[in-house]
Amino acid sequence: MAEHDDHSSLGGLRDLLARVMGETAIQFICLANSRKHGGKCVAGIRTDGKGWIRPVSGVGDGALTEAHVALPSYGPVRALDRVCAYFARPDPKPHQPENWLLAGGVWRLVARPAGDSAVPLLQAQIVRGPALFGDTTDRVAYAAFSTTPAPASLALVLVKFMEWHIVAQGERRKNRVFFASGGQVYNLGLTDPAWEARLATLPPGRHAKETLGLKREDKQLLTISLGEPFERDGCCYKLVAGIIPVPPAWRAHF
Repeated sequence: MAEHDDHSSLGGLRDLLARVMGETAIQFICLANSRKHGGKCVAGIRTDGKGWIRPVSGVGDGALTEAHVALPSYGPVRALDRVCAYFARPDPKPHQPENWLLAGGVWRLVARPAGDSAVPLLQAQIVRGPALFGDTTDRVAYAAFSTTPAPASLALVLVKFMEWHIVAQGERRKNRVFFASGGQVYNLGLTDPAWEARLATLPPGRHAKETLGLKREDKQLLTISLGEPFERDGCCYKLVAGIIPVPPAWRAHF
């Protein structure tokens, strides 16, 4: 489906109903639909110029269900979809200031893909490095946010060098991504299920990005997310929540 604006009467009525009910309708460009503790975690850039948003549920750690991220007639929300969702209120956490609590109702697809209108929005959010969330490690102690909440838990990184790293732990496999940002090399866990499914075909070890069809000269947009505190060490780990190859039509802009 080419880029389009959804001005359907149904969409307009839903937005009007949201205002009447005190909800906030927010459109965003989806940059990650990742896994989170058996559920889903979606993140994107708002189209109103107000930066990142992470929709959360009111259950447990805020993970979403498949029903939350389903778009009527179009299936699950995808990377670079422009969607409209309805929110009850901001729901910032010390380690995740971008969280918004979802209200009822299904999400509305506005455009697939978002098209050229998304380019300046994404450009404005790219983090050049070398630091991610204040330092160059792969984690941040949750205790650090007890006095000073995190200023951000989502970042967009533009990379050219990237490798896959598959670690075998008995019958389990952990997928990681090597990439460079601002001269700093990172090795972070991957939670993007679309790329995890493709990595399942590869043996453990390190693999060039070309192994899965990416070209060496092409660039990728990585969505980096600060995860929930890990029970074992009380740290929030930096995760690669989404990997988006820069579309050919956008390469001159990135």
